[in-house]
Amino acid sequence: MGLNYSIAMLKNPQNQDESAKAYAKSQITRELPLKELSRRVAAQTTASRADVTAVIIATVENMIDSLRAGEQVDFGDLGKFRLQITSHGAETAEKFTSSNITGVNIQFIPGEDLKTIFSGLEFSPVPTRAATRLLLKAQKAGQTTVDFSKTPSSGGNSGSKPDDGGNTGGGGLDENPLG
Repeated sequence: MGLNYSIAMLKNPQNQDESAKAYAKSQITRELPLKELSRRVAAQTTASRADVTAVIIATVENMIDSLRAGEQVDFGDLGKFRLQITSHGAETAEKFTSSNITGVNIQFIPGEDLKTIFSGLEFSPVPTRAATRLLLKAQKAGQTTVDFSKTPSSGGNSGSKPDDGGNTGGGGLDENPLG
């Protein structure tokens, strides 16, 4: 099974005068809920689903506490997590204060074993979720054609919507929504 992707036409956020270029956006197939993950792990071990869930919840709480304390959390073969600070620059080190800090992001560094699984990964082009929604809406309305050209292009770079596939572009309709 391949990793699904759609194509988004995105501008360079650092140079809006450049023409938009086509980029791949991963498209998730579904979300694995904690309850199902716990059930799967319980089926592979001697722990109960409740025990697995409790361990995962405690792990997350300890991870958050460790990250807040400035520690890097090492999950072995999975990888490492640490915090990174984003900030506005100051003219000099003396003029830099904590008010220049604009936020904190979590950085993930994959472990060596995790890196190797990506080497043989296959990729499958799919329509964007927005294009699929538009197509289903037209189908339910009894329409036999869909005009994708009159829909807005995503063009953004936030990647913050839950429907965006986890990366840049915002998950909206693209110039060529069918890829």
